Amino acid sequence: MAGHWCTEGLNRIFNILFEATAVDATLYLGLYTNTTEPAVDASLSDLTEPSGGGYARLALTRGADWTIVAALATAGVETFTSGGAAWGLVYGYFVGSSNDDSGDLMFVEHFSDGPYDNIDGGSILCQCRITGA
Repeated sequence: MAGHWCTEGLNRIFNILFEATAVDATLYLGLYTNTTEPAVDASLSDLTEPSGGGYARLALTRGADWTIVAALATAGVETFTSGGAAWGLVYGYFVGSSNDDSGDLMFVEHFSDGPYDNIDGGSILCQCRITGA
């Protein structure tokens, strides 16, 4: 799997490093149903997320959920489980700076072995792997 950084995410990192913007204590992992991988200049509002069935973005806590080795940041495996409704086809995941569309889209990745058809009561396991290259 090979996702990509988004312009908003890179700008956020640059602002944290060079402009003294506050560091995010939490980032959010979400799923999208867009059939194509979002573009580099996409924002959170460009993504279509599953609706209903208990879907919600999952919090990734800075320092606790990440391992960094050789320019690769890896979060633990997270589980999204639907309940009460099917989500349909899910094509990829994203990392955002907020739990709603007010934040920045940091990173997106299309599932290389997807899409996953998530039925009512089904689960999608997702491990975020972000490379600096």
